[in-house]
Amino acid sequence: MEKILPGQVDELKVYLEVLPFQQASAVYPFTGCVLNLNVTTKVHRDPNDKEICLVIAITDEDCEGGELCLMEPGLVLGLRNGDCVIFPSCKTSHFNLHFKGRRASLVFQSDKSFDDWLRDGNGWDGNIYIRLSTNSEEGL
Repeated sequence: MEKILPGQVDELKVYLEVLPFQQASAVYPFTGCVLNLNVTTKVHRDPNDKEICLVIAITDEDCEGGELCLMEPGLVLGLRNGDCVIFPSCKTSHFNLHFKGRRASLVFQSDKSFDDWLRDGNGWDGNIYIRLSTNSEEGL
């Protein structure tokens, strides 16, 4: 991803630098992951996702259907086991079609609410009981 989408990865990595307790992200460069098991979705956008998401399809060999549909670009993607796609889930209406068999997906994303954490620690900046990377140099 860093070679193909360096700007988006750089924007997402900013969130990782301020994770509480200086934790590393298991889903780098994202902060979150969702596991969908045998799910068919209605058309939707994910307005709280930051920039892009990465979807990895997991299917059994007999699975039929379940294509990922991206409305605005007019794409119907027949993702098979291990295929992945990156798209702006907050700006692109998407859903998947009905299917037969077993199908799952891993969806990696970062939440826009981290912008509030970057700005002021969700209101905790300056509190004497928590140390944030956004706190002043005095260690508060």
